[in-house]
Amino acid sequence: MHARAGIIATSLIGLVALTGALAGCSSDANASTANQSKTELVFATPPGTDDPEEQAIMTDLSHMVGEASGRTVTNLQPADYLGVVEAVRNGSVDVAVLSQFSAALAYKTDSVDPLLVWGASSEPASFCLAKKDSGIKTAADLKGHQIAFVDPGSTTGYFMPKSLFKKAGLTDGTDYKSTFAGSHDSAVLAMANGSVDVACTARQLYPTFVQKGVIKEDDVTIIAKSDPIPVGISIVVRKGLDEQAREALKAKLPALMAGNAKLVKTFGLKGEPAKDPEFSTYAPLVDVAQSIGVDLKDLR
Repeated sequence: MHARAGIIATSLIGLVALTGALAGCSSDANASTANQSKTELVFATPPGTDDPEEQAIMTDLSHMVGEASGRTVTNLQPADYLGVVEAVRNGSVDVAVLSQFSAALAYKTDSVDPLLVWGASSEPASFCLAKKDSGIKTAADLKGHQIAFVDPGSTTGYFMPKSLFKKAGLTDGTDYKSTFAGSHDSAVLAMANGSVDVACTARQLYPTFVQKGVIKEDDVTIIAKSDPIPVGISIVVRKGLDEQAREALKAKLPALMAGNAKLVKTFGLKGEPAKDPEFSTYAPLVDVAQSIGVDLKDLR
């Protein structure tokens, strides 16, 4: 497995700036593509890991989008979660699968139209890991240490674990230092290699990292588990996508996705998705954002 090189140090300022940009010009590019019908669709997936098996699952999902819509599909994977949102907003992507917080952010800023959203899982969203010999056993032991999050738009690799630490009374920059690794496997490798003390990642990826030898289970402690995510993943489209494509995707894509066991496991799909969800579906995620100091009402 090839991890993305280096750890990308960034801050929440970047998230705020991009969100403001999305809200401030949410209709400019979409206006030129409104009501256009395309024989080809561009489909985007968020960054996850560099694992070839996971990448194959994303390719399978791309094929499903093509089968459901009856159109030729080109697959795209922007470098980060918020890059997916921006690509849909500016019309360069027609359809995308978004993580939970990215979907809430994009919906709030009127950047996308959500078509499908799956229900919440009862499992913890995130695991935070440390080496067993580090002396870090619980979240309370994090003071003075450095944590690798995944990406400023990652639900399982940032917002949920950071909310966990906030509930434990820990403040980023005061009680601990944080960095963004750019991908889940890069974050976990940084912890395994000693570049950081703790890494937070998606719960469902933990067994994969063990199986692939990225980490040895005997060498690692799960020091904290976050709350479950209030909602599941979303399939969204650009605001100008034609109704024929929208209706075909809503009608056919859920069954195709449900028929792929690996995809179901990767995305944690539960039951039938809700179609054309209202923003209230995503409101619990706004509460998570507010708990770590991000107020989406102010990001305009």
